[in-house]
Amino acid sequence: MKKNIALSPFCQGKIKDMKTSHRLSSAEKFLSAILVCGLLISFAFGQERFRRNPPYPEPLSPLLLPPVESAVLSSGMRVVSITRLNNPIFNLQVLIQAGEIDSPPELSGLATVTSQMLLRGTLSLSPSDVEERLETLGIEYYLEVKPDYTLFSFTFLEENLEQALNLIRLFFYEPSFSALELTSTKRELYYRLTNRLRDQENAGSDFFLMKLLSGDGFNPGVIDPDLIKKITTKDLVSFHQRLLRPNNTTVIFNGNLNLNNASRKASQAFSRWVPKPVERKPVPRLTNRNFDRLYFLENPGKEISIVVGNLVSPLHSEDYFPLLVLNHILGGTTGSRLFLNLRESKGIAYYAFSELSFIKDYGFFWIRVKTSPELAAGVIREINQELKNLVDNRVEPLELERAKAYLMGNLPLQLQNPDELSKRFGLLSFFQLPQDFWLKYNQNVMQVSAERVQEIARKYLTSKPLTVIVGEAATALDYLRDFDKIEIYNRKGQFQAIFEKGVLKYENSGMRP
Repeated sequence: MKKNIALSPFCQGKIKDMKTSHRLSSAEKFLSAILVCGLLISFAFGQERFRRNPPYPEPLSPLLLPPVESAVLSSGMRVVSITRLNNPIFNLQVLIQAGEIDSPPELSGLATVTSQMLLRGTLSLSPSDVEERLETLGIEYYLEVKPDYTLFSFTFLEENLEQALNLIRLFFYEPSFSALELTSTKRELYYRLTNRLRDQENAGSDFFLMKLLSGDGFNPGVIDPDLIKKITTKDLVSFHQRLLRPNNTTVIFNGNLNLNNASRKASQAFSRWVPKPVERKPVPRLTNRNFDRLYFLENPGKEISIVVGNLVSPLHSEDYFPLLVLNHILGGTTGSRLFLNLRESKGIAYYAFSELSFIKDYGFFWIRVKTSPELAAGVIREINQELKNLVDNRVEPLELERAKAYLMGNLPLQLQNPDELSKRFGLLSFFQLPQDFWLKYNQNVMQVSAERVQEIARKYLTSKPLTVIVGEAATALDYLRDFDKIEIYNRKGQFQAIFEKGVLKYENSGMRP
């Protein structure tokens, strides 16, 4: 009985081109054809499996970092040395465990004003003297006030280390807090903050933190510009005496200096800085929660900013690295899901990203999107769908490996900056991280599996997130009628109305949708 075997054109072409050195029987020809086609099909399927399941990467080369050591002085000050040989540039950082969370609610901005005033004159040097010394020594500096820590960073030539340290130490134990300088500092900060809050994304981020945290009695560290004017010299002195202590401080030496020499220099320079107990209010216990409504912050403009997110675990948690991978997959770069979906595929957003941020005891996961009023509702639905996809579906191997490869490849680029290197190692103790945290970074990223990413998504993304919409209510609310409930706030974060299924249930300001 004759059988017709249908072969793919690819197999037929290959068999037709085969040449043999002897005559083959019909059976031999048939068996040869089957064998060759089987091999080719097997090869094709193997290639397809390879494309779907990339091979496990070769063992990673260890992350090359300079020697890092730390010690605690008798005063309680922690000293960190990052030894970089043959480098003329020196970076010195002073990290104090005090930030805007420590400002009393009625004196919002006190931590920031106090920190700025430290650099505006000492008991022995006028503000103009300080500026002259900084310029003469070629010191570049910046100040960073976070919710729960403040960082002073000074960069200069190594040859000026002794003189720079003699100047810098004065900032911390003998500030003058001049009344004239205080007036100037408050005025500058007020105008800088009011200008910043005109930007919808900045206003939305601050409002997001206030809504996420303030209900639990937790100070989110967001500065109210209108309260800055209340700060007095007495308040600065009180804040300084309460929190700016050597036993609440880490000093990071980044340059051609080992730990012994760094400890000796720090001990000598800050010998007059007296340690005292640091008293703080206990941190409230926060929990991830469901938000049954949206929040609209009035901030006029032609566009709409949307902030979506919730609480996650602190940086020292075992969930950190899976969260890092999940965040990159969702919205870490222009190649991540949110950007590709909302901007590249559907064209309903100008940009869309997600990020993680941390304070000592908590982490925050949030998504930032810029769109137009008529597209806002669709954007919110797409965001929720992307979150659901991560909960319901396991990440494909190729997408997972790409995310991990990016994270591992990007870290060395970040650590090339001496300021960033100093900051990362200076914060290890603050965030309760092991000394080898950054050395084992690649290893910990590589161990993240698709199962672990989905587990983390189910842990943190199943609750209804906090959603904040920032824009002009009169323009945007008509496009948001399908949502069950939206609370509306004015630019100062004061409650105005509830917009429920297209109807204003309560109105406090004469605003019309």
